[in-house]
Amino acid sequence: MSEQKLEVFNVLNFLNSGYTLDEILNEGNFGTFESGEDCINYLVNEGYLEGDSPVSKIREEITADVISKKHTVAELKEILKEHGLKVSGKKHELVERVLPVLSQKVSDGLDAIEEITTGELQLTDKAQEFLKENDWIDLYMFALVAFRFEDYETYVAGSSEGKIETALNFCDEILSRALVANQFLVFIDALSAKAHVYAYDGDYDSFLDYDLQRYILGLNPIVMDPQTYATYDVINEANIINLRNVLEKLEMGSLKKRFDKIWAKSHIKHTTVPKKAAFKVLQKAIAGADIEELNFDLKEKYFNKKFGI
Repeated sequence: MSEQKLEVFNVLNFLNSGYTLDEILNEGNFGTFESGEDCINYLVNEGYLEGDSPVSKIREEITADVISKKHTVAELKEILKEHGLKVSGKKHELVERVLPVLSQKVSDGLDAIEEITTGELQLTDKAQEFLKENDWIDLYMFALVAFRFEDYETYVAGSSEGKIETALNFCDEILSRALVANQFLVFIDALSAKAHVYAYDGDYDSFLDYDLQRYILGLNPIVMDPQTYATYDVINEANIINLRNVLEKLEMGSLKKRFDKIWAKSHIKHTTVPKKAAFKVLQKAIAGADIEELNFDLKEKYFNKKFGI
């Protein structure tokens, strides 16, 4: 049910933001719903959307009688030819041959998606109330998707804090547990998540600090076993893109001074990549250097020997 709640929120939230149903459904991923048609029918039946559903109408219209009236013999033969089917026979035979083809197209949601618009189905008061009560899901999607939705849903239900403070506390608890359990990848994921919570709240100073710390610790792992290291990227490309975007759009002062401050705050006990080298690599990455090549060079120079590879 939790996963379905997340899907329902996302569809309704996109609709409420001005997207059309066909734009949403053309993404083609409906999670617990087998198709876009099932998703829309659920939202209508549960009272989240109101109005005539073209999906149901089209489903009803795909019959032999309707096909026979709608299409000429030449058109039926053209459809059959496109699908590599036999084109000889009387019209009723052609209709019977075409029927499963057109039915399958509707079943796949292709015809229905082309017809649906937000003008035909509107959000109800129940949908608006649902979005208001569950606005924390929007923050989850923005910042916390690295963690299980069910876990965060439970955490939110037990919190008396506001949306932002609850998310920050959630990240802090994960950071503490990951540190105790030596779960390094979880630790840096939580740092990135905390940075994005601040970004969601418009606090880009704090965002930059935590994303810088994620970068610094990525180059200086707290712990690293051979299995993790086998697929580990020293520099995370998304991390660099985030840093670059913030630095380009906002006046954040001296990057070197901020880097030095966050390095000191990180309390690195066992350095893998020295501070001076780490900052130079950061400058190259932000300037657009190939991340894959930088990762290769860092592993060759600093990581392989240390981690026994």
